Amino acid sequence: MTASTLRRNAPSLLLFVVAMILVQLVRGDLVETEREVKNKHDVYFLPPPPQVKALSMGYGYAVADVLWAHVLVSQGLHSKERRRFENLNQLYDVIYELDPEWRTPYLMADALLSFQAQRMSYEDTLKVREILERGTEQRPYDAEIWLNLGQFVSFLAPSSYLEPDHPEMAAKWRIEGTEYLARAAELSGGDSRLAWQALGGASILKKSGNQTAALRFLQRTYERTTDPELRHNIELQIRSLEAASSETQQAIQTLRLDALRAREEAFKKHLREELPFVSWEMALLLGPRPRPAACAGGEDSPACATDWRTWSERFDAEHREAERQERRLPAQTSP
Repeated sequence: MTASTLRRNAPSLLLFVVAMILVQLVRGDLVETEREVKNKHDVYFLPPPPQVKALSMGYGYAVADVLWAHVLVSQGLHSKERRRFENLNQLYDVIYELDPEWRTPYLMADALLSFQAQRMSYEDTLKVREILERGTEQRPYDAEIWLNLGQFVSFLAPSSYLEPDHPEMAAKWRIEGTEYLARAAELSGGDSRLAWQALGGASILKKSGNQTAALRFLQRTYERTTDPELRHNIELQIRSLEAASSETQQAIQTLRLDALRAREEAFKKHLREELPFVSWEMALLLGPRPRPAACAGGEDSPACATDWRTWSERFDAEHREAERQERRLPAQTSP
C-alpha cells in the first residue's frame, strides 16, 4: 500500500477506530441492561381464525405448518425463560381453523398446555379437553386421540388441576373419561399397547363403586382385543369382580364370560370355514357370509346374519338359552 493510498484512507480508518472504541465503552452497560430487562407478556399478532384462513389465500395447510413450527419453538423459549406461553390457546384455535384434521397438534395438546412454567389454570384445563374433543370429532376412528382424551379427563386433570378447587367436577370427569378410554380400547385393533393403557378405566369404575359399568368395560375390551396376555389379564379382573358378587350374580357373570369365549371360538370357526383367505381385520370389515340354506326354517339363526353385530346378538341369545337350560338359571338379558 503506497503512502498516497494511506493518506487517502486515513479518515476512514480513524473513524473506524473511534467507532470501535465507542462500542467498547458502551457495550458493558448495554449488556447489563439487557440482562435486567425481561419479557413478561406475549403479544398476539394474528387476527381472528376465520380471517387468518381467508388471508392464507388457499394455503391454509402451509400456514398451519408455519404456525405449528412457531408454537414448538416458542414453547421451548418460554420454558427456558420460565414464562407461561400465553398465546398457545389462540394459536391452537387458528391451527384448528386452518387444518382441522391435522393429527399431531391433538396428540401434543395436553403436553404443551400442561408443561408450562406456571401451574395450568382452570380455563386451560377446560381448553385441553375442548381441543381433544375436537380431535375425536375430526378423527373419530383414531384410537390414540381417544386414549389421550380419556387419560387426561380421567387421570391427569382431576388429580392435578381440578381436585383441590373443584372436587365435584373432578369426580364427574373421572367417570366421563372411562367412556373415552373404552372407545380407545374398541378402536385399538391390533395395537394392544393402546388397549393396555385404556384398561385403567375399569379401575376408576371399580373405585367409584360402579361394578356393573366396570364389568361392561372389561367385557367390551375383551371382545375387541386379540392379545392373549391382555385377555388373560381381563379374565382375572372379571373373576375378581365375580368373587365380590352374590352366588346367583356370580353364576350369571360366569355365563357371560363363557359366552364371550364361546363367541370367539365360533367366530374363529366361521373364519376358518368361510373366509380362510382373509385377515382378521378384513373379515370384520366384510361381515359374515350368510348361508341361505340355513335360513329356510327361519331368520333368527346366526348363519342368516349379514353383519357381525346381528351375528353376535343371535349367537349370544342361543348360547344363553342353552346355558340357562343346562344350569336351570332364570333367563337374563345381555348387559
